[in-house]
This record gives sequence, structure tokens and C-alpha cells, in this order.
Amino acid sequence: MRFSKFIPVIAALFMACSSSNSKVEIIANEALKLAKADSLRLDSISLHQEFLSKRIDLLDSFSTALPLATANENQLQIALLREEVIFLRKFLENQDKVPLINPSRTQMPTAPSALPLEYEQAQYLFSQKNYEAAATMFEKVTVLYPQSDWADDAWYWAGESQMALGNFSQAISAFQKVFFYTQSIKQADAQFQIGICFLRMGNREQAENALRKVQDFYPKSPRALQAQSELKKLK
Repeated sequence: MRFSKFIPVIAALFMACSSSNSKVEIIANEALKLAKADSLRLDSISLHQEFLSKRIDLLDSFSTALPLATANENQLQIALLREEVIFLRKFLENQDKVPLINPSRTQMPTAPSALPLEYEQAQYLFSQKNYEAAATMFEKVTVLYPQSDWADDAWYWAGESQMALGNFSQAISAFQKVFFYTQSIKQADAQFQIGICFLRMGNREQAENALRKVQDFYPKSPRALQAQSELKKLK
């Protein structure tokens, strides 16, 4: 009779353990899914990096046989592709520091504060017109916080910093990375500045194409009016 009193308690403990095991299993499954997704994504990025490297080698081999004007354009493409490869390599190297199995992770890695210290430093350097150091620091933000709310902004301001230095190829490369972030509000700005970079490099055709994209894809943005003004000057 005494033992019968403990039956409900034992049953309750058993149910609690079962529930706990069930929760652990759910978390483990979520972690496994995240790990698989991360692994596939990183494999894809790695393959893309290899493809870009091969494309650089191919373009390099053609350069000597091309007319001067075409060769210059070819060298610009090579420079942009090399910047892309460097960015992807840094990104992949940084993933070794990030634990894959973490169901609660929302980004890689999670930013430690409302605004990363590196981003604040980069803004300060830019405000002091120390553009070279600012560009480096902004790029550091994109490597440390590649999926944060500041990564697209950091690429944009890295582009602005390179523009201020007169490094227009590097600026274009940075601005183009803004489009990796499909929800970025800096896309119209980046597209406009790509057009300005081409313009300052003396490439009117590429400049026109870039500026027309501002009008086509971002017609309601303030940059669309600026693009229209720049296009009128080219006529």
C-alpha cells in the first residue's frame, strides 16, 4: 500500500525525463540541420572562390594578346576578381572561429554589442579623413560580423574610403559587395557610386550603364535624380 503512493511520483518523474529527452533531441536536430546548412554554404563559397581563381588565371593568360584598350579593361576585371577572392578567403578563414552547432545563433558570429567597436573606430577614422585606416577597419567589420546589420554599411563605407583615396577599382569592388545583402538600404547609394567611380576612371560606357541601373532599379530613391543629372552631363 505504501509503494502505491509513490507510483504517481515515479510516473511524473518518468514523464519529465521523457519530456526533457524530447527537448534535447529537438535541439540536437536543429543543431544538426544548422551544421549541415553551414557546411553546404561554406562548400559553395569555397567552390566559387576556386572558380574565380581559375577565371583570373584565364583572363591573365589572354591579356598579352589583347589590344591596349581591351587589355586595360581586362586588368580591371582581374583586379575586381582578385578583391573578391581575398574577401571570400578571409570570410572562410573566419568561419573556423565560429562554432557550427549552436541552434540559438542568429548570425556568424553574434555581435557583442549594439554597435561593434570596430565599426565605431572605422567611423571615427573616416571622420578624421584617415581613409586608408578607415577602409581597413570597415573591411574588418565585414569579416568579423559577415551577417550582421552593419556588414552592408561597412562595405559601402569601405568603398567611400577607397574613393576618397582615388582607388576606384577597389571602391567598385567594395560597393559591389553591398549587393550580397538583398535587404540592404545602401544598394541605391552603392550603385550610384559605382557609376561615379567608372566616370572618374574615364570609362563613360560603364558609367552610363551603372547610372542607368540606379534609375531602373531604384527609381524612387534620391540617387535616381542624381543619376539623371550625371547622365545629362554625359550627353
